Amino acid sequence: MSAAEARQVIQSLDRGLAHYSTIGVHLYGGEPLTNLPALRALVDQAAQAPRGRFSFSITTNGTILSDEVFELLEAGRFQVVLSVDGPAPVHDQHRRTIRGAATHARTMRFLRELRARTHCWVRGSSVVRAGWRLADAQRYLRGLPVDVIKAQAVRTAPGDKLGLDGDEREQYLDDLDAAGDQVISDLAANRIPKDDRFSARVLQLLKGETRYRFCGAGASIFGVTPGGDVLPCVLLDRAQHRLGSVADQEHSWVGAGRDWQESHGPRNECGSCAALPLCGGGCPAMLSVCGAEECDLVRKTCSVAQRIHEHFRSQPIKLLALAGVV
Repeated sequence: MSAAEARQVIQSLDRGLAHYSTIGVHLYGGEPLTNLPALRALVDQAAQAPRGRFSFSITTNGTILSDEVFELLEAGRFQVVLSVDGPAPVHDQHRRTIRGAATHARTMRFLRELRARTHCWVRGSSVVRAGWRLADAQRYLRGLPVDVIKAQAVRTAPGDKLGLDGDEREQYLDDLDAAGDQVISDLAANRIPKDDRFSARVLQLLKGETRYRFCGAGASIFGVTPGGDVLPCVLLDRAQHRLGSVADQEHSWVGAGRDWQESHGPRNECGSCAALPLCGGGCPAMLSVCGAEECDLVRKTCSVAQRIHEHFRSQPIKLLALAGVV
């Protein structure tokens, strides 16, 4: 994406989403920090809007270190999702440079510099894959200087060598239960849990709301490709999902997104699922990759959220910590 295209993205979002008071822009890759001119253009163009109109997030592997990188992250007050799969022996199995060099040490240096040189909020993010437990990933992330943690199973097609086998999946589900126990322990002690995977659904239960769709793809969520194509979600990068371009009149892709969402509600088989009110029908992007396995994970997450909510039924004020209030 060129700097001019980046500026156009901000302008198009500003006009097309005028019915929203704030817009969050999350950069994915590849590695977004390989394109600093576009990143700077995004930040500079957003600065022309009223204060608070735009916020920025970025998912990065933390291998690109320069003064300009940290200056830009600070200027945009980025929320940083740092990909670090575990200690060096785990992380370096698959996260290497194009020349095969290990990257864990460099990622750790990035984290130290980020914390020392910016005010950025940081999420430590791990991919749980074959041979690596969720509980171990969470334990590792909790030892890092990060604000919150995220560790989740790799989404792969059945039979992929990185995917969890049957026994590992059962262990993963057990570890989700243990993660819920940790959240209950944190809330009971008036601590904000570092693992926030259950928070949205627990708060949904607290408010008594039903989720009619898994997410806001096509309405409050859009993906934009480097070439400027607008998608319902960045993960739905296929021709049949294209809504238009940021170069189009904004009402055209906004309207196409609304139509897309209306035609992509819960599937027929979701009607008999007890988790539907908390799930909303499952992620359209992930269901096309790992189907039933994805449903198993979402159902378990919903079940643990219900257990957390039930635990504090007589002390619902404790659950406000999930919204950052203690």
